[in-house]
Amino acid sequence: MKVTSTYRNHKESHPERLAIITAEQRLTYREWNKLVQQTAAAFVKQPQKEKRVAIFLPNDTLFLQLFAGANEADWAVIVGDMRWKKTEITARMKQTSPDLIIVDKRMKNDFQDIPYPVLFSDELVGWITEETYEQRRTERDNVPFYIGFTSGSTGTPKAFIRSHESWIESFKCNQIDLGMNEDEHVLIPGSFVSSTFVYGAMSTLFDGGTVYLLKKFSPGNFMKVLEKYPISVVYVVPTMIQAIVSEGYKSEKPVSIISTGAKLLPSVKGNIRKLFPQALINEFYGSSELSYVSVLKNEDVKKYDASVGRAFHNVKVSIRTEDGSEAEIGEEGILHVKSRMIFDGYINNPLETGKVKKGDWATVHDIAKMDENGYIYILGRKNDMILYGAYNIYPQEIETVIRSYDGVEEAAVIGVQDDYWGEKVAAFVKGDVNLHSLKSYCLRNLTAYKIPRIWKKLDSFPETTGGKISRQQMKKLIGVSDEKSGDC
Repeated sequence: MKVTSTYRNHKESHPERLAIITAEQRLTYREWNKLVQQTAAAFVKQPQKEKRVAIFLPNDTLFLQLFAGANEADWAVIVGDMRWKKTEITARMKQTSPDLIIVDKRMKNDFQDIPYPVLFSDELVGWITEETYEQRRTERDNVPFYIGFTSGSTGTPKAFIRSHESWIESFKCNQIDLGMNEDEHVLIPGSFVSSTFVYGAMSTLFDGGTVYLLKKFSPGNFMKVLEKYPISVVYVVPTMIQAIVSEGYKSEKPVSIISTGAKLLPSVKGNIRKLFPQALINEFYGSSELSYVSVLKNEDVKKYDASVGRAFHNVKVSIRTEDGSEAEIGEEGILHVKSRMIFDGYINNPLETGKVKKGDWATVHDIAKMDENGYIYILGRKNDMILYGAYNIYPQEIETVIRSYDGVEEAAVIGVQDDYWGEKVAAFVKGDVNLHSLKSYCLRNLTAYKIPRIWKKLDSFPETTGGKISRQQMKKLIGVSDEKSGDC
């Protein structure tokens, strides 16, 4: 079964129900199914080896059409970020070896010498024809359909693979744990670069609901759509909620808010409840490799707000101590997960895959504990990943760029708590270097959201007893201000 397998049924049972609504377009399920089948036919005719396509497009129906069409034709989709620098694009494409790259026409200069077949958005009319795809049954449920990027101890982004089966299994979390159904009207306000929003759209289309897309998030646009249409569910990341609260928007609408990416601060949730008194707030916890692990439901917030909730109905959780034994109630250890939603592995990287997948179990090495009622509490991230809004930022990647700048002797990057972003990036540098010049260098070599917001120069770095840089001690230095420190 594929994530697109239900489209034909929706076309037959409710052909005129709206599948997708944007500011410029409305598509019924009859129209949506036809577009997906035509797009799938185009992929089938495309020369292929790995059956992988990279998509660099803005939030719109076209993105979802290509994503779903590729999935229907048994291709895997690599979601590209239109903000990536040329060096990042080249590295990610080399990692994943796409058979085709589909790019927004405004990015033609960035793809002129990319050694892979490239199709620009203004060329799609001739590529997608009236021919439709003759649907075939997929022999295996774990056919790759989605490829994203994550990192770990090496700092080099790794390409992870998810199967149709893993996402279809995750759709059951919406249905069984949150009671969502085919009648939902779901607002997707964020960029498809974040898997949260791709998931929200694709799960809604799988169930037969209606998806509402924003090309670009703003509190004003968000509220306009929320009030104009019968929205019942909204997918968000904490920065969006913070922005809406900061603008003072209010609504009496009984909408379910699904938040992922980072934990909502208690103060933010308190403000939401005042401004949106009829809203239900549900927070998902998980990762790219593990998929959804637990949910903190609206009714559990008062008593268990410090937790990330309880495991989903189809997830088993084991918290293990350093010797591998099961932790006692309230004892901290490394969180392990067993479910049908776990990723397939990293592309061409069995060593790193083996660090995550442990037989039927998997771990991203989050430190956690569990109480007697099954509520899970995350105590830290063993891999030091920074959650900046909807984005995962990996310190080692930024450190590598900073260290390559002339004059830098040492560098370390950490995440610092921020009420709006969840965490923001802080960089510590040792060496004879101008911080403003260093920041400009980083802007040329890193995506904008990865640029440190705080910069500090140090004569020496605090170390652990093992001789490694102590990131915990560096967090205490953020408040230090002297002639050796500076912000830019």
